[in-house]
Amino acid sequence: MRLAKWLGGVAAALAIPGAMIPGIAAAQDRPDQKAFFDLYKQLVETNTSLSVGSCTQASAQIAERLKAAGYKDADITLFSVPEHPKDGGIVAVLPGTDKKLKPMLLLGHLDVVEAKREDWTRDPFKLIEEDGFLYGRGTVDDKAMSAVWADTLIRLKKTPPKRTIKMALTCGEETTFAFNGAEWLAKNKPDLIAAEFVLNEGGGGRLDSDGKRELLAVQVGEKAAQNYTFLATNPGGH
Repeated sequence: MRLAKWLGGVAAALAIPGAMIPGIAAAQDRPDQKAFFDLYKQLVETNTSLSVGSCTQASAQIAERLKAAGYKDADITLFSVPEHPKDGGIVAVLPGTDKKLKPMLLLGHLDVVEAKREDWTRDPFKLIEEDGFLYGRGTVDDKAMSAVWADTLIRLKKTPPKRTIKMALTCGEETTFAFNGAEWLAKNKPDLIAAEFVLNEGGGGRLDSDGKRELLAVQVGEKAAQNYTFLATNPGGH
């Protein structure tokens, strides 16, 4: 992942100035930039794969950062189900100053596709920078956006916006069985995530090597699933 510019573009749109500077180290000069990168690094290096990982652990780590920023226990909901205790998620709420405005929802997922160590040149659960690129499972999908969402709530805590902002980071998106995903929240805790609109992965964009915007993609539909069983002998992947 070319994070120095790609993530910089996402971060800049959410009030994280300076992240467009080429080179990861150069983009961490300010304390707030360092705090964001530390959050992102911790999230990538927390294994959240289905077999041995824990979205519940990742959610708890984000909750601790939110509490350190001033959020109360009542503002944070950590959730899971007994049959899948490691596949938990988190919902956090930042109340807005204008109660007439309906909330917005920042939605992301914490789980990642399985990563066999023998298939990777580098440790997939260590965030490694080489030549301006970042390597690691989840550096983009979807821990980059989830880290930006969490960091945004931390930043805005000091100066709350007019509109209430909710953040929901879930598990199970990378499997057919979304144990505690967005659908589970909608069915079991609809009031917790009720919002006028949602920002979520699915669209996106592209920058060239100089950071110039080339395109902006908008998702207008959602995929459906069909299961097959087959054997592949090549190295594992997405």
